Amino acid sequence: MRIRLLIILALLNPNVFAVEGMWEPSQMGNLKKELKNTGYSGDADDLTDLFSFPLNAIVSLGGCSASFVSPEGLIATNYHCIEGSYLQFNSSEKENLFETGFVARSKSEEKPSAPGSSAYVTQSITNVTKAVLRQTENLKDDLDRYNKIESNKKSIIEQCETSDEIRCNVRSFFSGETYQLEKRLKIRDVRLVYAPPASIGEYGGEIDNWMFPRHTGDFALLRAYVAPDGSSKEFANQNKPYKSKNYLKISAKGVQEGDFVMVAGYPGTTNRLLTYNEVDFDIEEGFKGFVNFLKSGIDIMRSSTKDEDGSSLKYRGLISGYENYYKKISGQIDGAELFKVQDKANSDWLGFIDYLNEEGSKQEKESLGSLLSLIDDQKAKELPNYYYGNSRMISTAQRIYRYAYERTKPNDQREIGFQERDHENIVNGIKSLDYRLDKRVDKEIFINRLEKYRTFDGNLRRPQFSNYFQLDADFKKSKKIVEDIFSQKSLLDSAEDRLSLIDLSLDELNSIEDPFISVARILFDEQMEYENIAKSEASEKQRLKSTFIKSLRKYYKSIGKSLYSDANGTLRITFGNVKGVSLEDGITYGPFTRLEGINKKHSGEEPFDAPDKLMDLISQKNYGRYELESLGSVPVNFLCDLDITNGNSGSATLNAKGELVGLAFDGMLQTIIADYKYIPEARTISVDSRYFLWTLEKFDEARNILEELSLEY
Repeated sequence: MRIRLLIILALLNPNVFAVEGMWEPSQMGNLKKELKNTGYSGDADDLTDLFSFPLNAIVSLGGCSASFVSPEGLIATNYHCIEGSYLQFNSSEKENLFETGFVARSKSEEKPSAPGSSAYVTQSITNVTKAVLRQTENLKDDLDRYNKIESNKKSIIEQCETSDEIRCNVRSFFSGETYQLEKRLKIRDVRLVYAPPASIGEYGGEIDNWMFPRHTGDFALLRAYVAPDGSSKEFANQNKPYKSKNYLKISAKGVQEGDFVMVAGYPGTTNRLLTYNEVDFDIEEGFKGFVNFLKSGIDIMRSSTKDEDGSSLKYRGLISGYENYYKKISGQIDGAELFKVQDKANSDWLGFIDYLNEEGSKQEKESLGSLLSLIDDQKAKELPNYYYGNSRMISTAQRIYRYAYERTKPNDQREIGFQERDHENIVNGIKSLDYRLDKRVDKEIFINRLEKYRTFDGNLRRPQFSNYFQLDADFKKSKKIVEDIFSQKSLLDSAEDRLSLIDLSLDELNSIEDPFISVARILFDEQMEYENIAKSEASEKQRLKSTFIKSLRKYYKSIGKSLYSDANGTLRITFGNVKGVSLEDGITYGPFTRLEGINKKHSGEEPFDAPDKLMDLISQKNYGRYELESLGSVPVNFLCDLDITNGNSGSATLNAKGELVGLAFDGMLQTIIADYKYIPEARTISVDSRYFLWTLEKFDEARNILEELSLEY
């Protein structure tokens, strides 16, 4: 066992720094010393209370973070967080909000969001581990265990959701060692208030993405609305602005180098508690495979979309997302080598192995060995799955068919995601195709992915899917099958017909002669078979990882360290200081960039095509009240040593008084491997509140918005 464990290593990091960690609010009371050492002068216990300032001003947009910044439901977030559901949704060839930007001069001018766009405010977080794992102790079959856990979750959620404005989720922490029930208020009417033109909000584009020095105005404003009686309702003219109990003041004074800062938001995913064979696969194979997947996707979408038929606008958000991840994963490949992540993981793991061999039980050691073997088997199937499917038309048909199938069961026995509570999300997801789907482009993407999928060994591919598209024959045959499917008229072609399919029964769907519904019907049994395999493996992995985490927790305690859960989309807090950085190139980057950097980078062509008015204001040194004296200009972006990841975009960067001094929007390319292992040199890039306010005042002349904000100069 010792040899086996030494050969297959796990990524652990017992070296906890004061600024390391994405902490749950309930943990903040235990970090008083660390908070004080970094300059926090408030009461740490205030950061544990979800109903008090500042935490009840923090908002999730479902993929991005945000915050209330006025008593009238005004929400501050990143520009890149609103591109799809707000800017793209409200844009057309005649009125392209990416080019013009948008300023609502009054509430009546604010624009609606795409169906399904919502804001969420966390109301409570409750440990429900015992309830989730109830009656699973004696279940030997992993699929039975998985289904029992899911059944328990559904029961917990049903009891929690006492009204349609409450959304509850059971979240897994520490790889399923513990479970917590997160109760959120769902605000369904969220409107666009303000966004600069893309030449400010995306300044630097993909060239500057993940880079510093940076000069991006990545800020935007939304507003939350509720019905006159205060309940959460869909968009309606009679709705009123939501009254948040607390909101953040935006600081016009900003921060100085060395100042304390913290971020409260909803980080999505980190991988610091993965086993080493998971990390080793990701760095050696997974990253490279995913980069190739993203690059080919970018190429096919760019070559297939056209301005004249509107498809470029429909796929703008998806292309941007692919490009963002492509650069991120490429940076993680380089960062893993630069910071010797695997070597350091090996060293950290050896300490754990020594502890486990001395103090661990036979069951702990055997469980870890089984876990590592299971992961090896799972990882072998990962790369082909990138290329499986990838058609929005087919996946929509499959979702409609699955929904009809699930409705043949009692509601409490349906799969999570297809219950009565999910009907609204399913409808909104299908509505979103109106501005996100072009059938011709979808076909080209699917053919591209299918051609790559067929190159994997047959035992790694789904047999029914492979047979249906004849992937073992000349690919011309496969391509013709796809061409035939997409050339036929379908009920999925129009928005009205797509929605009509949602309410059809399974028998009614089976009687329809539709090319995409037929694909969904033919592949359904195999889809369910593979889903059950995945469920069984997930249950086994959770069971084994739970034991691993318990061992790890004991080891951390033995060396006097704290263990925090990987990010999982729940509310977290991270804290540190405004600080520059020196990296491998020998260059020291100060924490701030200035307005003049925009002029210096300006070329007149995307992505360095700042608006003429902005250039004139900068040339005139029209700083107004927002100049940082030590900088001699208005600060645009700044660095701080906060520990963030995806999902933190739009998070309020707060000073020691809880004032908003910036919006976190990016990290540095060299250090984004920190998702796998904390790196002290990692930096968060925030857009400075002074640049935000300066743009509102000088460039957009948005006096109504400035008057609404509680500013202290």
